Amino acid sequence: MIQQASPEGRSIDQVLIDLTADMTEDAKFGFRRLVVSSSEVSVLDQSGASVLRVPIADIETARNEPLVSGGRLLLRMKSGEDIVATAYSLTHSDLFSEAARGVEQLAKGQEFSINLKREKTRCAKCGRLLPEKDGVCPACLNRGKTFMRVAVFLAPYKAKVWALIGISVVATGMNLVPPQLQKLIVDGLTASSMDVRALVTLVLIWFSVAAVAIGLQVVSNRLMTFLGSSIAADLRAATFQTVQRLQVAYFDKKPVGSIASRITQDTDRIWMFLVDGMPFLVTNGLVLIGVLFFLFQLDAVLAAAIMAPIPVMALISVAFWKNLSNMFHKVSQKWARIYMHINEAVSGVRVVKAFVREDHEYDRFQTRNMDCLRAAVAADQRWYSILGAMSLCVSFGMLINWGLGGYFVMINRLTLGEFIMANSYLLMVYGPLMWFAQINNWFSRAMASAERIFEMMDMPRDAGGGKGDKHTIVGEVQFEAVRFGYDKSNPVLKGVSFTAKPGEMIGLVGHSGAGKSTTINLVARFYEPDAGRILIDGRDYKELELQDYRSQIGIVLQEPFLFHGTIAENIAYGKPDASFEEVMAAAKAANAHDFVVSKTDGYDTIVGERGAKLSGGERQRISIARAILHDPRILILDEATSSVDVETEKQIQEAIARLTKGRTTFAIAHRLSTLRNADRLIVLERGAVSEIGTHEELMTSKGVFYKLVETQSKINEIVGVGVIG
Repeated sequence: MIQQASPEGRSIDQVLIDLTADMTEDAKFGFRRLVVSSSEVSVLDQSGASVLRVPIADIETARNEPLVSGGRLLLRMKSGEDIVATAYSLTHSDLFSEAARGVEQLAKGQEFSINLKREKTRCAKCGRLLPEKDGVCPACLNRGKTFMRVAVFLAPYKAKVWALIGISVVATGMNLVPPQLQKLIVDGLTASSMDVRALVTLVLIWFSVAAVAIGLQVVSNRLMTFLGSSIAADLRAATFQTVQRLQVAYFDKKPVGSIASRITQDTDRIWMFLVDGMPFLVTNGLVLIGVLFFLFQLDAVLAAAIMAPIPVMALISVAFWKNLSNMFHKVSQKWARIYMHINEAVSGVRVVKAFVREDHEYDRFQTRNMDCLRAAVAADQRWYSILGAMSLCVSFGMLINWGLGGYFVMINRLTLGEFIMANSYLLMVYGPLMWFAQINNWFSRAMASAERIFEMMDMPRDAGGGKGDKHTIVGEVQFEAVRFGYDKSNPVLKGVSFTAKPGEMIGLVGHSGAGKSTTINLVARFYEPDAGRILIDGRDYKELELQDYRSQIGIVLQEPFLFHGTIAENIAYGKPDASFEEVMAAAKAANAHDFVVSKTDGYDTIVGERGAKLSGGERQRISIARAILHDPRILILDEATSSVDVETEKQIQEAIARLTKGRTTFAIAHRLSTLRNADRLIVLERGAVSEIGTHEELMTSKGVFYKLVETQSKINEIVGVGVIG
């Protein structure tokens, strides 16, 4: 975001950054305004007076220094002096991190490219706190617009929708006939003008109409059930497909349980409304129109009087609509937290039991359970209060009919049959009207759930980049001044540059948090650089078609993930059309064939959830076999041998040697000695490249890598003494 502005009393060529800080340079609460142009950095006080002016040409670098509950922007001058531009609280840390990056870009003559768009925490319209950052405000939710998005899913079922509309109209017309027959029978009997034959005829007509109406209602309900269930299924499928296409960064922020609740619980609520609520709404809406027509045709004064409570009921619904919807939205959030906790507790059950934390997890669950209970009770109590007000309106309408309608009978303005017909029509309207609030309840819940689903669908997807531009990778990977941070205010990689040649094995080395895993995440394009470029065979990899690019990358993780299924299915996961001979050849290359055939079901052995029925070494070799069969051009090995015994490690190392042959490989290893065979080692320190060279060269130079090896050797000696003792 570039804001064009000029500080008062100053002449600036072009303002590139204009930010307000809530602390002064001495870290006290106050007002400071940071203004960065293409030629200088200025800091102004609240009156607009200059506090600091620094020419861009005199700045070497800019960085953020963390402080307690905040930070400060430091400018390193070419003279070696550090100048504090301003301080800020944590609220503004992400913006000032981007500002530091922008100042550094200007100082180094690089392309100016920063993002000053911050996450929204409050609704811009009503000012309420949002349930989630950059989320949708439930109070300002446009339910009509949301419903139209749901209705789009009806497109494949147009014929059935029109059939449903036709059946509903005919069924409504049939349901309006019995009160007319009632009038004829009552008036005929009271006037003694009806014989038995006429009475039997009218009763048989009544029975026939009722039978047809019931039959049509059954067909309508079956059709609506099919449509509602189909839409819900399509929504679930679309939501799941969206989850598969979302950027990895989304999953860093969203708990698994929250995502799962949107696919399951939220789609179920939409299904309930479409199957139960929608038919009720449509049918009784048509009935209301028909009843109003007949009542006003009968007596306009009586019709107006007995329908008077309906606008009151509508006003009650409108008055409580948003508040009730917000309450049910909160219930959905509480349920999402319960799903999240269940998923976490079940996934980590071994850790829970190992540390005897069952009671602790139960207490945590109960806290969330009680929060959900209180939110649900509050929402339902409010709903029943509304229902009580609706019931009072219904009673008032019935009393009007009996009072005014009875009087009209007394003065012969209405016949007794007409009065009974009006009463029957009234029951057809007021009974369902009492439950229109319930429909409102269902509708509010369903639309809140739909909006949660659509909110996820509207999140940024994996960047497609260069659609249709497929490229067979040779294997050269080049980082050019790559900067990246999961949290923009705290970059992990700070201008990393290196080149991996085709077929070269690169070992990534460094302390924990140095940026090794981040580097391979960027190579796999799980994330994209905040600044700088990553080139594949001399081309920016953003220009390549994403799916095609990833199809040429293989990954072997420290904790390999296996899917519930057979060993053969897991090996062939990246190449589902592989023959059994290809699967077996990959297993042999991964030193997995022997242990696989030793199992009772061989390659048809079910591995269990996440491969729970296999040992760590077996899972790892299956993972390597999967990578071998995938036949990638770029291979990523992330601590592939850190959690296995010596014998298994030997087998895995042999398999890796076969796997890496002829491929560009990036390897991270817990034991540095395992990287001896790497063509080159890249040593990362605090997000920057510290050293590059072969194992022997780095050991000879006695730099950072040498110290890491020495430290690890001493630790191994201590561990060895402990084991012997």
